[in-house]
Order: sequence, then C-alpha cells, then structure tokens
Amino acid sequence: MSRTSRILLAGATVALAAGLVPLATVGATVGPAGNNGTVKIDGVDFDTAPDNEPHVGCVFQVDWYGFDAGVGDASVNFDLQAPTLAGRTLKVTSGDLTPNIGEDNNAGGGSEAGIDHQETYRLLFTGAPHPIQGYHVKLTVNNPGSIGADVKHKVFWVTGCSGSN
Repeated sequence: MSRTSRILLAGATVALAAGLVPLATVGATVGPAGNNGTVKIDGVDFDTAPDNEPHVGCVFQVDWYGFDAGVGDASVNFDLQAPTLAGRTLKVTSGDLTPNIGEDNNAGGGSEAGIDHQETYRLLFTGAPHPIQGYHVKLTVNNPGSIGADVKHKVFWVTGCSGSN
C-alpha cells in the first residue's frame, strides 16, 4: 500500500471513530444482497407464521415474506401439475393476481415480523381430482423488483372442492 493510501485510510478511520462520518455511509446496505424473499402456502385458519402448508382446500392464502422495499407488484400464476394435469382445468375465481408486495424492507424475512403481503385465492377445477391427493397445483410468482432471481415457485395439493366438476 502506498504512503498516500495509508494516510487516507488512517484519516478515514479517525473520522469514523470520531463520529464525523456516519456509519451508514461506510459500506452498509438496506438489507442482505441476493435473492431475498419467499412465498408460502397457508391453509385455513390463516395466520402469519412463515410455515408452508402443502395440502390446502380450494380457499387458501399465499404469504410473501422478506422481500425488498420497492419491489412493487408481483405477478401470480397457478397451473395444474401431473398427475392431475391431463383432462382437467383450473380457474382462479378470487384473489389479486398482481398484489403489491414491496411496501417495507426485507427485515424479519424468516419470521412473522417479515410478512410483506397475504392474498386469499379461490380455485375452481374441472375434471376428477386425484383419488387421494386432490389437484396438484404449481404456484409461480414473479417479483420483478427483487434483487437476484425474481421468480419463486411452490407446488401443493388442493382438496375438498365441492362443485368443481
């Protein structure tokens, strides 16, 4: 390291220690870099616990946790998956397919404090369900303002949908 670099580094260290330079300006970030945020499937009774429930009824919630501030609107899509793909259809009958999920920072992403948004959905199906599991569904959520990969997926089972045929 050159003599000039050492002098500049020593001066910056003294200024920081003396409180002349706020700590937030020295390499701090708003939240962890990377692919922040997760989505969880929540069955009735709805809560804010960040657990995933892979077997739900036709009415359920999607919960967003730990996304960065300013992410904005997500794009939500549901698709049938094998073994209940062939000869069946799926329709979303309620719930916002473009909810805003980025109104706060990513603090508390793995806890109830990190909840960014909850949206309740209702699905309607045609065709017979799997005799034991119901309908196999894949959720794809695109979160365009996320740092890193902006797509999240969950695959889950939906049962108990009376009048689905």
